[in-house]
Amino acid sequence: MTTPASHSGIALARKIIRSLVVFGLIVYVTLVTADILLYHFGANLPVFTPTQKELLYSRGVFAAFRHPDYRPWLKGFVNAPGKPATTVSVDDTYRAYGVPLDNPPSVELSAVDALGWWNDTSPSQAQVLFLGDSFCYGAGAGTDNTIYRLFEKKTGLPDYAACKGGYGLTHYARLLETLTGDGLGPQNRFLGKTVYVLLYVGNDLSADILVYRQRQMDEMVGHARHLWIESIRNLTAFFRETRTLATGVNAQTTQPGQDSTLGYYPIFLKDGGSKDTPFAFHPFYRTVVNMGWFGPKQEEELRAVFAEMARVARERTLDVRFVVIPTALQVLYPRIDFTRLDPNSLFAKEAPTVVKNFNQLTAFAVSAAEAAGFPVLDMEPLLVGRADAAALYWPMDTHFTPLGNAVTVDAILTAFPHN
Repeated sequence: MTTPASHSGIALARKIIRSLVVFGLIVYVTLVTADILLYHFGANLPVFTPTQKELLYSRGVFAAFRHPDYRPWLKGFVNAPGKPATTVSVDDTYRAYGVPLDNPPSVELSAVDALGWWNDTSPSQAQVLFLGDSFCYGAGAGTDNTIYRLFEKKTGLPDYAACKGGYGLTHYARLLETLTGDGLGPQNRFLGKTVYVLLYVGNDLSADILVYRQRQMDEMVGHARHLWIESIRNLTAFFRETRTLATGVNAQTTQPGQDSTLGYYPIFLKDGGSKDTPFAFHPFYRTVVNMGWFGPKQEEELRAVFAEMARVARERTLDVRFVVIPTALQVLYPRIDFTRLDPNSLFAKEAPTVVKNFNQLTAFAVSAAEAAGFPVLDMEPLLVGRADAAALYWPMDTHFTPLGNAVTVDAILTAFPHN
């Protein structure tokens, strides 16, 4: 026989369950609403610094399409059109570790054109087109000493450069198709035949691809992304990773005697004029310690991008040439003075693997481009053997010095002579 007490117990349990379900639904709806607001309007909040905002756009926390410099056809950003000439510091590696330099080197970037890149001519006026990222636009050298500007000076051929940090192989495919077509208007159509793609091994096949893929996915799923609270989850992951990095590289948060920079600087070289110049290697290099993210599926995806670029080149009779640019670590690794390196540092333990993996990425890029029918200039073997290799990259930054750009231009002209 059922007692009144058991009836009341069941009723109480049901009431508790209903309350929990209602509470859970309220919390979930609140989180979904917050996710929507964060995605669409979070970039307007003053709690985020300009640098954080740029990173959060890339991480899919903020809606990229709400940024005025976002181009849906590119699935990436351009610079603010008409932006005046600016001075930028050359110290990205030190800034990544949160270590300020008193007087970092600086370079001058020219004004930005109507399309959002650093040019003083339109694509229709150019005979040569350059596609690339920060190694192309002159982050370490300034506009007057960029690869494309030095190339123009040496050949007399007017060129146009569609280059910006954050671009990768997939962006280059979109740029190639759009700038050689009428999508941006006939005045912005490149009418020449020669195209150089400056492919940087450091991130053009990795991080920049992941950002592009994220934006593709956001477009496919649309508002459904908020059902799994994606912006909030991405923001949480961003702060967790930022805190982890800060704990590892900020001397104020490490214990006495603990390596405050993971051992990734100072790194001294054993020969050349930079023997006592401490080189700093960017913490981003550590993303290739484990290559689990780059398997057959990713190789197939990238080969498809090369094939798509080859199709555009054939249909529009373009001569597309790839220049593969290595990281500073690949070029300088044989010159590192390991006798002055802490053998217990993460750098000492990880650097061999990082270099091996970057070299494998380089080999893949070269082989995949060649398989698609493109001529390729691999800069790594040319730079490694140079006596002045240490002068080609900044010791506090990932980018080429003006000399590094000049050497690259000479290599391009040797590999691809221009009459």
